[in-house]
Amino acid sequence: MTRSTRALLRTGALGLVTATALSGAVLHARSLSAPIPPAPASLGQAMAMAMASGSFRKAEAPVTGGFSISEQGGKTVLTLSGDFKTNDMAPDLKVIFSPSATPLAATKAPGFPLKPGSYTVLASLKSSKGGQSYVIPASIDLKAQKSVLIWCQKFNATMAWAPLKA
Repeated sequence: MTRSTRALLRTGALGLVTATALSGAVLHARSLSAPIPPAPASLGQAMAMAMASGSFRKAEAPVTGGFSISEQGGKTVLTLSGDFKTNDMAPDLKVIFSPSATPLAATKAPGFPLKPGSYTVLASLKSSKGGQSYVIPASIDLKAQKSVLIWCQKFNATMAWAPLKA
């Protein structure tokens, strides 16, 4: 290689590095060897790391969707899926837990009424459709719960239920 060829290559390489740096495409050398920090958790990641989950099944009313239970910000949270939907005409709907994995086995259609003391109320249902979250208080022992239900307290009618799967 001649002296003028080496000078041309050096100048060309320097020009390429300068142009790239000016365009903002050059990364700092430190960032190439530094570990990449984890991305913030998304709802999808939270659902993937669920402590428990389930898909709702019809009781008195047609239902779609499911739920997951996960830790979020140091709290235990039950989250209904975005495709959740149940009877929008039923009044006084509640999200409840049952210690039975088959809570409807001890009741009869069409309303599937529940016996007093056979469930624990988590909260009033915020909406008959769509994703929604509920903080589960420490007073509810999740280890003792085997299913999640959507229940009409006014008429003691179970709209939907889902077994809790860890």
